[in-house]
Amino acid sequence: MSELVVLLLKLGFLAALWLFILFTGNVVRTDLFGRKLSPAELAASGAPVEHPAPTLTKRAERKLPRTLKVTHGSQAGTILPLGQPILIGRAQDCQLLLDDDYVSTRHARVFLGEGGYFVEDLDSTNGTFVNNQRIGVPTPLTPADILRIGRTLMVLEK
Repeated sequence: MSELVVLLLKLGFLAALWLFILFTGNVVRTDLFGRKLSPAELAASGAPVEHPAPTLTKRAERKLPRTLKVTHGSQAGTILPLGQPILIGRAQDCQLLLDDDYVSTRHARVFLGEGGYFVEDLDSTNGTFVNNQRIGVPTPLTPADILRIGRTLMVLEK
């Protein structure tokens, strides 16, 4: 073989090696930090879309819980005000970050719906539980209920 062919083979192998390294790095980065979706991709993916909070009477507002309190787990004692939807998971854009092996990147969301607060599982791997019952659809959440995500327990408080 001529030296030119050997040189071209070496450069081709080097290029293929760098493509493999870049591809592997991209997969690792996406796995750790998630992928940014455009609004069109977000709508097409079936992910929950932010809906405006329903309008409630003053009387109905007074009856609603005001906080989400973590009662057990690594974030025990954390209190989050309710009002805006609360995204729970391991991603940096979540309002409640749970560093737990059993929690997905974007695990669940607590939001205000018609008649009160609801919790919705966002297709997590290990599931979201209300009173030790795994949920698959948005489920009403009251102060009497215990919300479990991974090893973390939470309740709504007035």
